[in-house]
Amino acid sequence: MKSKRIKVAYSTRPRSPVGIFSHSSYIDTPKISMEGKWLEALGFHIGDQVQVEYEEGAIHIFTIPKPEPLPMVCEEKTPYAEPIHSASK
Repeated sequence: MKSKRIKVAYSTRPRSPVGIFSHSSYIDTPKISMEGKWLEALGFHIGDQVQVEYEEGAIHIFTIPKPEPLPMVCEEKTPYAEPIHSASK
């Protein structure tokens, strides 16, 4: 198993909803950001969805498999598939 060292950074967010007349304070929240071709090499591609599982001191990230597309079925004997005939003679 390979490893990488990544620093936990911070993101600043408002403590409460900000309105025209409110003077809300801000709090720092921990943030982990990952990027690089190494993610793609491990099977994490742009647009993929991931499942994040966590416990004390550990984070596990898994790709969510894309669902198989459903096959399209066309029934042969349907009213909308019948040819349109002109009534004029």
